[in-house]
Amino acid sequence: MRRLTALLLLAGSLAMTLGPAVPASADNLTDAQRQAQDLGGQITALKARVAQLQTEAGQVSAQLQSLASLIALQERNLAVENARLDEIMGGIADTQKRLTDKLAELARREDLLHQRTRNLYKEDGNTTVMISLLSASNFTQLIDRFMVFRDITRSDEVLVAQLQDGRRSIESLAASLDQKRKDQQAVVASVAAQRQELNREYISAAVLRHQLGAEVLDAQALAARAQAALDQVDAEIAALKEARKRAHSSGVFAWPGVQGPITQGFGCTDFRGEPPPPSGYSCPRSRPYFHTGIDIAGPYGAEIVAADGGIAYTYAGSSGYGNHVIVVHANGFTTLYGHMSSFAVGSGSPVAKGQAIGYEGSTGFSSGPHLHFEVRLNDAVQDPCRYVGC
Repeated sequence: MRRLTALLLLAGSLAMTLGPAVPASADNLTDAQRQAQDLGGQITALKARVAQLQTEAGQVSAQLQSLASLIALQERNLAVENARLDEIMGGIADTQKRLTDKLAELARREDLLHQRTRNLYKEDGNTTVMISLLSASNFTQLIDRFMVFRDITRSDEVLVAQLQDGRRSIESLAASLDQKRKDQQAVVASVAAQRQELNREYISAAVLRHQLGAEVLDAQALAARAQAALDQVDAEIAALKEARKRAHSSGVFAWPGVQGPITQGFGCTDFRGEPPPPSGYSCPRSRPYFHTGIDIAGPYGAEIVAADGGIAYTYAGSSGYGNHVIVVHANGFTTLYGHMSSFAVGSGSPVAKGQAIGYEGSTGFSSGPHLHFEVRLNDAVQDPCRYVGC
């Protein structure tokens, strides 16, 4: 986000530089040179930003490759741990079957023991233990029968005890396997969680790489736009320098043709549509804005003429000065004629003093037909009335 914010701020700064390119570069040679310097700084910053973004994109690409390798490793680990879990589950199933068989065998043996005991001590008939013992013909036979009964009972008891030990052993094994199952399930869940986290990191890195790629393209586009603007300004600077050499000026300015009253004079004003005072001027709080020329009212389409000889440059626009002409004179002077309806000369054409250069209109920031007339000397606005006699 910080990267994107920085790029947007840079783009906004560039837009401010590029937006008023025509009026700023057209005013005079100094403005054009200053704009060229600003654009050069913007281009340097944008190229550095492109290099930085490309480096970051390369780092993110390397991170993506590393994450892809880790994800593949975790996939293999997960497969291994799942196989172990399947093996444990198979052991649990086998142990459970053995336990079931042991329990069934134990139940059968215990049932036989109980049945035999009931038969030995049954009281209805001649098969009770007491009758069998008392019916012995001698003491030796009595002892033999007693030992037989005792051995049978003891054998059954031993077998039942063995079966119970086996059951306890299998139950213990089942409990151990169940614990292993829980532990292994925890391992599987941990590996799966790690894989999911790696997947999230991979997705985040992929999104970041896409954003960086988009930022690179945006910065490159801005740099290309700035370079194109710089090329244009460089061409304007060359033209303005050449114009100074070619300008044939008398050094005495005449009225710019339109005959009508001055509706707004030069200097401080309370009109909010005007800019703040330029360097070298100060205004009171009651009139904090500054009008850099004079406004001359007149009929729509009235002829506008060059105040002195020079080289005329035309600029079409729907904001600010609207359609306007800049005439570059010798000795550092320029004059500006704003809000024209149309032009009477081609851009870069030599004009003579009093020659028609355009026609009055109301283009740009204008509330009605009038001519905005400016005089500048070495980039400093001058009161036109000092030169044309208002």
